[in-house]
Amino acid sequence: MKLLALLAMSLTLVLAGCSQNGNGKEGGQATSAPNANDGSKEEGTPEDVTLRMSYWAGSQLTIDKNNAVIELFQKAYPHIKIEAEYYAGDAYNDKINVQAASNSLPDIIRVDYAQIKNYVNKGLLMPLDDYIKDQTINMEGVAEVNMKGGMIDGVTYGINIGNNALVMFYDPDKLAEAGVQAPGPDYTWEQYEADLRTFKDKLGIYGDTHLAREHFEVWLRQHDKKLYNADQTALGYEDDQLFVAFMEQQLRWQKDKLISPISVELEIRGLEDGPFPKGESAYGGYSYWSNHADIMETQLGKAVGMAMYPGSGDGKGMYMKPSFFHGIWKESKHPKEAALFIEFFTNNIDAAKSLNAYFGMPYHPNLVEEMQSTFSETQKRVSAYLQMVEEHSSEIDPPTPVAGTEIGKLFTNVASEIFYEQITPEAGAAKFREEANAALAKAK
Repeated sequence: MKLLALLAMSLTLVLAGCSQNGNGKEGGQATSAPNANDGSKEEGTPEDVTLRMSYWAGSQLTIDKNNAVIELFQKAYPHIKIEAEYYAGDAYNDKINVQAASNSLPDIIRVDYAQIKNYVNKGLLMPLDDYIKDQTINMEGVAEVNMKGGMIDGVTYGINIGNNALVMFYDPDKLAEAGVQAPGPDYTWEQYEADLRTFKDKLGIYGDTHLAREHFEVWLRQHDKKLYNADQTALGYEDDQLFVAFMEQQLRWQKDKLISPISVELEIRGLEDGPFPKGESAYGGYSYWSNHADIMETQLGKAVGMAMYPGSGDGKGMYMKPSFFHGIWKESKHPKEAALFIEFFTNNIDAAKSLNAYFGMPYHPNLVEEMQSTFSETQKRVSAYLQMVEEHSSEIDPPTPVAGTEIGKLFTNVASEIFYEQITPEAGAAKFREEANAALAKAK
């Protein structure tokens, strides 16, 4: 289907794989600073400890950022040495599985949100609540929404290393010219549609693009529903009118030329492309994430506004997306030292300055405040936006099921048929339900 290229396009930045480590040597052994101990021991001096760490890396910059924090940590804790290893793409999870089978996992494991429940179910990660309780890992003052993603059945297994969130960008100049007020937390879908009409009538421009699967998931959350049921064997909503209403409003906007036509959207080839970064629309709700702000501002040559999706004021729809988690292998011989590293990576100001929000924005209140003086103006705007989202968020949905990719393609195909008016929204809702439920049941 023609719309497949638009709605299925992943807007997350894909970094090229790297075949060399920081020393220019082949392989996946990352460099770390030498141990600061001189070999002598005084009474009461901590015993030397070596920790292994594993992480996903698709670029040299990821490796360099990680090495920089390791060096800072080893200076702060000279008795602890970090030996880090990294892998790109699917090789990372494959390696974790091999190490798990041979009972040789690293002490510190970087885990993606999509995998953390799987790792816990396999018994690979230890609970971290005791280390949080004694403040070895200091989460005091951290909003619960920032912790929920790393919790399984109420137990914390992973510490989020940085935040991101879905965002609707907007062009402040175009809003001012049209006399449209900037969207705030209580912005509604009704006001959104009214503003789309204002942009067309007063400026002769499109207000936005068609909505995508990410919008639909937030739409469902706003109606106290989820895309998948609890055990991920079927869709999580029973009333197909939710799907129908979501599509009908877009058909209305499409008919009235309030959003860009499909033919224009089909030509989008990346984050720098499309109506909003080209200055051709007032809103940019096209599955953008907060870490895309710098790209938008570079393309437009000015500051952009950031708003939550319409209808998010009640705190149901939006959520905080963790970039990665740090967990500790259940059989680690040095869990306390591993917890010290996780605390340092997550909450140390020098580490935060070195990372410069590379893995997502810091969320600890003390760190957010201290980082303001080092943030760029764009980062300050992103940080302020994420603080707003934090105040109007609910717990993130469980990770995508095994059939998630197939469900995403199916949603795109059905939406394509609806927007090309080949089938009605009602027929599309029925088709999506039948085929999605079959795929989920089969995959489970």
